[in-house]
Order: sequence, then C-alpha cells, then structure tokens
Amino acid sequence: MDFKRGEIMPKIVDREAYRNELITKAVDVFSEHGLNGLGMRGIAEALGVSKSALYHYFSSKEELFTACTEFVLEPHSLYGVERNSALPEDKGQAITQLIKALDSRFRGEMTVLLDYVKNRDSQDIANDRLLKMADSKFLAELHKIVGKENANQAYALLLGGLMTRLLNGNQTTIEEIASWILQLSGSDAS
Repeated sequence: MDFKRGEIMPKIVDREAYRNELITKAVDVFSEHGLNGLGMRGIAEALGVSKSALYHYFSSKEELFTACTEFVLEPHSLYGVERNSALPEDKGQAITQLIKALDSRFRGEMTVLLDYVKNRDSQDIANDRLLKMADSKFLAELHKIVGKENANQAYALLLGGLMTRLLNGNQTTIEEIASWILQLSGSDAS
C-alpha cells in the first residue's frame, strides 16, 4: 500500500501489547476499588478507555479479573521486576524481593481477595481455579527458597508476616519476615 505525501497512515495497534497495558492498569484499579467496587463502565473510565474498547479486549469483568490474576502471578510480577529482567537467584535476595513486591500492593490485594471470597462457602473457595493457581505459584516459588517440605509453612509466614506488617504500621520489617522464612531452609537473610 503506497501513501502519498499528506495522507494519514492508519494507526497500527499492537493488540497484545495494548491488552497487556490494560491488564497492568486494571490491576491497580482492582487494588484501589476492590473486585466489586466498579463495573465495566467504571473500570473503563478509570483506565481512560471507552467501555466498548474494554469489551473488545475482555468479554466480561471476570475475564479481565482472570487476566489480572494471571499477570500478578507471573514470576516477574511476583518479584516486582521488569519482564525481561533476571529473577533473583540467591535465596536471601529472592525472598526479600518477593516480600518487597508483595508488600507494595498487599493492602489492595487483601481488599480484592476478601471481595473475591465474600459470601462463598469453603468448598467453593477450595475448588476455585484462580485461588488454586495463586497457591500453586506461591508454593512453587517458596519451594525454590525453602524446599518442598517447608513451602506451606513459609507461605503462612509470608502472608502472616505481611498482615502483621500492615496492621502494626510497618513496625515488622521486611528483613524480619525474610529471616523467619529463611530459617526454615537453614539460610540467613543477608
């Protein structure tokens, strides 16, 4: 296709990149407003797009939420690093980086999580695909740090430590939480 001088070239949109941008921004919207705080219209407004544009990429709020959940569970997101950056290999660095990344969004994630499980029975929660996926991803990362036999206990220390930190105004340090978890593997948090 040849364009003459003065003609406007059609806008080329990288559909996948734009979809990922919407997902990244929607994570923040869900964190701020909770799962049930906004409908698709409100989410679209918060994202700065039309409702029809949002529906072009996601057929429902549930589909958008699923995409957001999958995004935050990707290793680069779990550790709070850029997509093409190396993940920490040292156990002490890995757990500290994981805790820092989670700490930065913990209040919002707890809001979303509580919205997500509200009014659901324990069997429904136990069978939920997204919750199982989250557990699996966290346990896999913790398995690398403290071993399979200690991963569940490390997960409890991670979430409990972050909740304690939230409720005591950050008096519990990230390094303290990391040391609790690393003690399970016999490593030191240095």
